[in-house]
Amino acid sequence: MISTRAKQTAYLLAFAEGILLSLAFSCAFTTRALVSLPSFGDGIGIDFNDHIWMLSIGIPLYWLLAWGNKLYDLAAIRGRASTLLSLTWVFAYLTTILGLAVFLLQAKAFSRAVFFLFLAFGFVFIFANRLALAALARRTGISSAELRNVLIVGTGPESIEVRTKLAVHPELAMRVVGHVTGPAPAPMTVDPGEVLGSLQDLKRIVEERVVDDVVFAVPIVESLGCETEIGWCEEVGVTVHLRVDLVRTLFARMSPSDLDGTPMLTISATPRQPVALLVKRTLDLLGAAVALLVLSPVFGVTAALVKLTSRGPTFFNQTRVGLNGRTFTLYKFRSMYRDAEARRGALEHRNEMSGPVFKIKHDPRITPVGKWIRRFSIDELPQLWNVLRGDMSLVGPRPPIPEEVRKYERWQRRRLSMKPGITCLWQVSGRNGIDFDAWMRLDLAYIDTWSLRLDALILLRTVPVVLTARGAH
Repeated sequence: MISTRAKQTAYLLAFAEGILLSLAFSCAFTTRALVSLPSFGDGIGIDFNDHIWMLSIGIPLYWLLAWGNKLYDLAAIRGRASTLLSLTWVFAYLTTILGLAVFLLQAKAFSRAVFFLFLAFGFVFIFANRLALAALARRTGISSAELRNVLIVGTGPESIEVRTKLAVHPELAMRVVGHVTGPAPAPMTVDPGEVLGSLQDLKRIVEERVVDDVVFAVPIVESLGCETEIGWCEEVGVTVHLRVDLVRTLFARMSPSDLDGTPMLTISATPRQPVALLVKRTLDLLGAAVALLVLSPVFGVTAALVKLTSRGPTFFNQTRVGLNGRTFTLYKFRSMYRDAEARRGALEHRNEMSGPVFKIKHDPRITPVGKWIRRFSIDELPQLWNVLRGDMSLVGPRPPIPEEVRKYERWQRRRLSMKPGITCLWQVSGRNGIDFDAWMRLDLAYIDTWSLRLDALILLRTVPVVLTARGAH
């Protein structure tokens, strides 16, 4: 169940340990080349090419052994004694297999010193890294922003089993926000204070609270009677998990998984590609950091122009709605006069956008400098800081304001099921020349067809759109 975080962490850790083993091999080779070690009986000159096979075989072999010994489970990252024991066994097997390879290959120009130093350095480096990760995990824990909020349907023994397993596995980063009663009467085995309502209240609860996942922890016969609620969750972009004893491919976008041995069926209307999503987040961090550095002169000039040409702060901060209803502060260069919000009511009749969005051409609230920085989207650049903070991505649906979300139709809420971004299909398809419904459908099309390739294409298409000010008001 809910394995995206676990897979991302495992792949990232495996990649880091591959680098550590490469570093261990370099240290071993350098040590042997610089230091005389007569006790190993290496009375020969050593050649790098004669030993590189140890690295090319050793890294994949270590990954296989570590995976088999569950060293990439999230729980293993927090432990020390168990990790030391498992790591010792892994390196014992690694030494035996590599030693057998030396015998079978009959490697003559071979340094035993490099062999044992490589394994020794590798063990020390990886164990030290594991200790540092364990200490960091215990000290920092998991921030509230990283936790996924879970609503459990059911109050019987099945729901207690799910709740208990989530509680004993904090590495899953799941937080139960409450229960709703199931479709059929069941013994109340949970604290009444944890019950937020009945199944009929599910829609209201999801709309009023931040809910990322809904777990239907009821008997399978009852879950089949929850088709309306499951369909509604799928439509608005909330991930659904069904506690089942038999997995059948009955629904679209469905994946079998388990929660510590309990069979689960996951229905998700958003991408569930842990490696690709990890790459997306990594590229967000690198791209935002580089852009902030390269564009720092633009930031300085823009900030000075905004400050010198109109009274008010340099930056405009506004509450926006992000992933699954989370709110955050969005940063922009101020492009309007200080009383812009107070003057909006008098301009409502001029709104040129359908739906709950307010946009007009030649808005009198915009400053002279604001017209220029809006034309080329320079006012949006401070959102690179939102990307670094994790509130946003470089590519994703634009974050709405809470007032707009309250006016959404049901199908439009699904655009909140993916982290918002600085640019998306709407920006490269005409922006303000597109009506609200078409805008929403473009965002849903992005979610349904998301890939790293699509993100790259949108970023490439954004550049000429910004430079030519296409679709900007």
